[in-house]
Amino acid sequence: MSTITYPNSPKRFKMQDFRSSSDRFGGFAKSARFAVTIATRGNILKQKTSSTIARDLTYLCEVAEMPGRGFLSIDGYRYYGPQFKLPFMSEYADISLTFLCRNKQYERQFFDDWMEVINPTDTYDFRYRDNYTSEIDIWQFSDIGENYAEAEYCITLHDAYPTLVNPQSATWGDDNFQRLTVAFTYTKWTRKGLDHESGEFSLVQGNRIQVER
Repeated sequence: MSTITYPNSPKRFKMQDFRSSSDRFGGFAKSARFAVTIATRGNILKQKTSSTIARDLTYLCEVAEMPGRGFLSIDGYRYYGPQFKLPFMSEYADISLTFLCRNKQYERQFFDDWMEVINPTDTYDFRYRDNYTSEIDIWQFSDIGENYAEAEYCITLHDAYPTLVNPQSATWGDDNFQRLTVAFTYTKWTRKGLDHESGEFSLVQGNRIQVER
């Protein structure tokens, strides 16, 4: 039986090599080190309290998603040999954000008002997109240091707006916090400070979130 030699194959895996690789850029990113900021612009915030609620949503966002990106492709291309696919368009999937709600349901009112701006219920005529889109930043932070977490990565959703305010369950069977999940669509996303037209990487004060101890 012949012996096959594979060049450049990994050899002698060691735990210290794994630890060295994982610690090289500050350790593993943690899913609980995130924040979401919703820009307040256009006709979304005609009410005086809306900008305050938008700021509060940063602290009340319990679950978020880092968006993905894919390509739509055409099947069946073949010059010689096997068929292959060719991409022709970028595709950005919708995301959902989940927020904790307080007693007066201002969080629900904020998104209900946003939906009303998009499609007023007195006419059901959809408004122009420039009147209701906004930008949403999704931040990844480092682990908490002495008094703060450092912003390490940020994705900006451009021309974002809600497409679905999900129903909220109410039951006598438990006493959990009320939550609200909202689906958003957008034109595209860019990486703040890395891609063009994404702006400076300094929208959060000093790229830090203060932590009280």
